[in-house]
Amino acid sequence: MRRLPPTPSPETATGRSGALGEALAAQALTAIGYRIVSRNLRTRSGEIDLLARHRRCWIAVEVKSRKDHPAPERCVTPEQLDRLERALRELAPTFEPAPHSLRLDIVSVRWTSTGPDLLHFAAIRTVPWPPDAIG
Repeated sequence: MRRLPPTPSPETATGRSGALGEALAAQALTAIGYRIVSRNLRTRSGEIDLLARHRRCWIAVEVKSRKDHPAPERCVTPEQLDRLERALRELAPTFEPAPHSLRLDIVSVRWTSTGPDLLHFAAIRTVPWPPDAIG
């Protein structure tokens, strides 16, 4: 787990939506060297909040924003992670550059009286890749 740097945004004082949480997560991940490739990417298997890349590791990021929960990351269910993994596998053959690895991350956005608190949970799940590596 890594606490992401605060990303000041004039909108944080007035809006606390999931879309704002995703935008803040994207800004924070970009600040630590990730490239955001797509947002709210819909596939047959489900939606990927953020599709990111760090070198040749492709990452499906689930963003959970909550004001009324002390640990939004705990709101991600195993079923959601399974759908996210299926969606990432479905897309992986189309990625350029070709992936060396795939993984699932979670970014938790907890709204506090002082602003957003972002936590990055990297490699919540490593996805076996390439397909012939799946046993």
